[in-house]
Amino acid sequence: MSIATPFAEFRTEVLEEHVDHNGHMGIRSYTRLFDQSTKPFYRFLGISRENLNAHGGTIFALQDTAWYRQEVMLGDPLLVTSQLIDHDHSKVVSFMTMHQTRDNYVAASFEIIEILISQETRKPKAFPDEIAQRLKEIQAAHNTLERPKLSGRGVGIRRA
Repeated sequence: MSIATPFAEFRTEVLEEHVDHNGHMGIRSYTRLFDQSTKPFYRFLGISRENLNAHGGTIFALQDTAWYRQEVMLGDPLLVTSQLIDHDHSKVVSFMTMHQTRDNYVAASFEIIEILISQETRKPKAFPDEIAQRLKEIQAAHNTLERPKLSGRGVGIRRA
């Protein structure tokens, strides 16, 4: 099985509902689109909502950081690429880059750390073995990519 490096399957465009009073995509819309881009990426990682529910788990966000590089306007085509930066037994750090594809520039970047939580105890729990193995395989493939320069400036896993 081939592992996408980086994962690049979320495409959309700037819709009228994304545009704010300044005539460009508003900050809340960036956040919404980055959130939407995690769904296919997390399915790829093996941590989709459905898969985690089957194991009595859910994902909680711990921290996120966004960087806005260049504005995007109504109708602009967008591609969000995603990279697994780090993971441990219960956490994942993902870095997403939003590309405006018509003029080929980076519009924004987003990094997030999330944790697996038991639905029963509401406390952190370890990823099931098959998910841990999938994360390990993807991590190895994504480690061949250059780490984004902004990664780690806002979020990260503290190591002992």
